[in-house]
Amino acid sequence: MYELMQAHPMTLFTVMSAVLVTPFYVLCTYVFSGASARKGAIIGSGFLLWGAAMTWFCLAGVVQDMGPLGRLVVPVCWVLPSLVLFLWRDWFLSDPLSQHWLIGLQVWRVIGGVFLIEMAGRNIPGIFAYPAGLGDILVAVIATAVLIFHRARKEIAPAAVLLVLGLGIADFSSAFFFGFTSSEGPQQLFFPEIVNNSLMFPTGMIALFLVPYAIFFHTLSFLSLRQREEGS
Repeated sequence: MYELMQAHPMTLFTVMSAVLVTPFYVLCTYVFSGASARKGAIIGSGFLLWGAAMTWFCLAGVVQDMGPLGRLVVPVCWVLPSLVLFLWRDWFLSDPLSQHWLIGLQVWRVIGGVFLIEMAGRNIPGIFAYPAGLGDILVAVIATAVLIFHRARKEIAPAAVLLVLGLGIADFSSAFFFGFTSSEGPQQLFFPEIVNNSLMFPTGMIALFLVPYAIFFHTLSFLSLRQREEGS
């Protein structure tokens, strides 16, 4: 039996639209960087299959059924795509990639605002929604500002890239901390009146799929930056 959050239609539309766009964005990143379109298609197809698996995972409530230990599935999902990237980085980065497209992915993090929508609908507590939602919006705004400032330049300044990546990782760390410690279980430090249902479908797709996807782009961006600096 599948369990769904009684989410606002805007939340469902926003989250699932983002999920469906992910394989195409990978493909565009490779194509418009002048890299291998075939490689972009392969990576995009991999994310498409993983997204389908995570949709079932989320709908079936697997994390919730596992109890407190189920929450540890989240960081595993976050690390896994980037671990694959790091181990086979020579294949992923055989051609230079555009930081404009890599950083551009972080603009999509504005969808984290759906946590605020669900907080208003009393599906997610404020102790999680505020840091997760506002943090995502802040990263999206900073990424947008960086892209606008460098719109006429071929390369984005390394300091600007690191700023976006640093803020992004800090935001993910904050979201995980407040999500983990406001959920039921022995690890709970905060006891909000509203049960934290953020891992239910559709918002659960953010933690189980969209965040790992964004971290993958963080890693790709950082490794691309190192590659460029080593080659200069």
